[in-house]
Amino acid sequence: MKKNILIALLLVMLLTACSSGAASTVEETPSLTATEPAPTNTPEPTLTPTPDYPVEGIGPTNYPANVNSLTGLEVADAATLAERVVAVKIENLPREHRPQWGLSAADLVYEYYTEFGSTRFVALYHGNAPVKVGPVRSARFFDIHVVQSYKAVFLFGSAYSAVYSRMWRSDISPRLVVEGSSTYPALHREEQDGENMLFADLTQLPAALTKVGIDNSQQDISGMFFRKTLDVSGYPATQLTVRFSSAIYNRWDYDSAAGSYVRSVDQANADSAASETYAVLTDRANGEAISADNVVILFVPYQYYVKNATEEVMEVTMLGSGDALIARDGQIFPAFWKREKSDSMLTLVDADGNAFPLKPGNTWFEVVGTSSEKVQDGNSWRITHAIP
Repeated sequence: MKKNILIALLLVMLLTACSSGAASTVEETPSLTATEPAPTNTPEPTLTPTPDYPVEGIGPTNYPANVNSLTGLEVADAATLAERVVAVKIENLPREHRPQWGLSAADLVYEYYTEFGSTRFVALYHGNAPVKVGPVRSARFFDIHVVQSYKAVFLFGSAYSAVYSRMWRSDISPRLVVEGSSTYPALHREEQDGENMLFADLTQLPAALTKVGIDNSQQDISGMFFRKTLDVSGYPATQLTVRFSSAIYNRWDYDSAAGSYVRSVDQANADSAASETYAVLTDRANGEAISADNVVILFVPYQYYVKNATEEVMEVTMLGSGDALIARDGQIFPAFWKREKSDSMLTLVDADGNAFPLKPGNTWFEVVGTSSEKVQDGNSWRITHAIP
């Protein structure tokens, strides 16, 4: 029955277009501009799952004490989960500052459009503490939604005045961590590539939070559901490209041996898809290629807060519900995101409103506008960000 419902949902999504505004009910997904084959029943690649991983999955509530609720995986020491999630703002431009430090250790990463063709990341860590994360950069309005959703502490470097004002007037104000003598060396500066850059040392963060009086107690971050296997089939998706602008575009290539998607990123500005050039992104902290067990496309309302010749400031409203695409195990599935209130966790659900099962592991979220174009060509999918 669930399989029939999913196939019906796929057909609806391929023939309809996204709403351009926030919705309190499920919206329809933007139509494709290519002919799509039917969902496949291609056998999933051979994985190396934890032998005793529950067949029924883990979550979206009542996680075992030693399981990270952001990954569905066990941690070596359950005591490391007895703290808040940590959110760190990380830059993506200029290219000369790549590769970044600490992205491979993140449980979740949100990438979203900021201004003038650029994107930035909010990386979330729970149960692990990298020594070096960064470069750390300034906040945007969208960060407030992420920090609220995961009840996180937020490490960032400055902000646009209106963003600063809204953050300090919001419920996240007691959990903001900025550079200063009280937060050193959790936030500190280093000379890198001839430039003075801001970095986070998460091993030093608990002491800094105690010093500045920030509550670091464990929070309820229920909402994500994990299963090793699925009882439904999606569309083949061994390559997923997300183009935010001529300056920022990335590609996720499925590695069937590892069972994850490897991230490649722009090497130069490209006016068209034909002129795009890529290289695998690595983590400068350890040399590992950046990969994700799940890649989720969120179709979210964008609008300009300020737009003129010298300034662009975006409002990105991740409240209500909207369309999503979830790529895992070489397939892509239509789904919906939901976040009812400011303190609600972002959840991913199917057509029946049931939590959609992510693959246990890390997840990257690509946050694009509701009017973004979505095109399938065989096993390849291409998402082009657009602002209504």
